[in-house]
Amino acid sequence: MDLDRTERKDIFVKNLKMDEKSKKKYFNLFCIAEFISCFLLFCIAMPIKYGVDEETWLMFPIGLFHGVAFMGYVLFAFLVKKIYRWDDEEFAFILMFAFIPFATWLVHKKVKKFEQENPS
Repeated sequence: MDLDRTERKDIFVKNLKMDEKSKKKYFNLFCIAEFISCFLLFCIAMPIKYGVDEETWLMFPIGLFHGVAFMGYVLFAFLVKKIYRWDDEEFAFILMFAFIPFATWLVHKKVKKFEQENPS
């Protein structure tokens, strides 16, 4: 089965479409995953690497988990920007929180508060 470029693009775009509820769910999931991965990386893996064993096996899986969580958080932040009605300044802070350790927990709390005030 050989698909041309436009057919492959159509299949890709079709598989990317999600409803608002799914986008919200995955953004919340990635907020929490980013928080947990930061905790594991900064409080467990790095102290073991730099304090006990420089060749620890923990760095790769925890680092990979942290990288996937970070990328998912940033990607879904763009996808839910209109849903949560963030202006450009607020969105810039949401993105900056991805670079501040443990700050995605604050975003998660903000999103939960928005959902309680505006049930869909």
